[in-house]
Amino acid sequence: MIHQRTLFGDRKSQVTDLVIPCIDVAGGRATEPAAIPGLRDPGSVSEITRRYTGEGATKIFLDVLDPWPEAEYLPDLVRAVSGLGVSLLVSVDNGVLPTADHAEALLDAGADAVSVSTSAVECPKVVREVVARRGGQHVLGVINSGLAGDAGDRVHVEGGRRPTRVPATAMAAELASIGVGALLANSLDQEGSGAGYDLRLTRAVAEASGLPVIASGGAGTSEHLREALDSGSAAYVLVNAMVHGGRTSMAEIGRHLERHWSMAAR
Repeated sequence: MIHQRTLFGDRKSQVTDLVIPCIDVAGGRATEPAAIPGLRDPGSVSEITRRYTGEGATKIFLDVLDPWPEAEYLPDLVRAVSGLGVSLLVSVDNGVLPTADHAEALLDAGADAVSVSTSAVECPKVVREVVARRGGQHVLGVINSGLAGDAGDRVHVEGGRRPTRVPATAMAAELASIGVGALLANSLDQEGSGAGYDLRLTRAVAEASGLPVIASGGAGTSEHLREALDSGSAAYVLVNAMVHGGRTSMAEIGRHLERHWSMAAR
């Protein structure tokens, strides 16, 4: 049965609705202990999620690094996290989706959207099948992109380890034609730098697809988030290390955006 809740059409009155914390997961726990003050168990995905949602987050991205055969714990984890009242986006094994049944299992467990990256390039028919069965609002296309010399932005698969010849904008247009609900534009060149998102990439992906785009890769300050929402054509922003590492909080991000970015800009 297709759920009708619109995951990427519900931009509400709180700016923290637009900020999506990412939790990297392996073996059912956060890959690195969170440095968020006051956590009893810094490796607990549920406890970290509870802290984020308590400070205003309405969406969480679980980036599960385990391959599918080693992620038997995932349905139980998805049920536990989604039970906290958060909308849940789930990626497994760098966006690999072996079959549409794998996606349905996550959706049935409580995920709101499954992420496709490697499979979007290597097996788009599976993506089409999920869209046909459950609706595009339950599929998030992820474009991991890096500069390839004079060739411009190119899609990378397998978590960014292997470049392809596919232009990021062509992949964005293709995923839009398949009917996915939104795209995540991740800059491999900016990832982990803390220097800010690649706004040129987010603008290009948004223009090529006409879909809501999540900016990803490089956020280090709350001002970087404002820039992406204000001038980067991003509908949402993904944050990872800056909140997981305890350098700032969802509450502090919310206060900064309330002061410096008008919701009227939407």
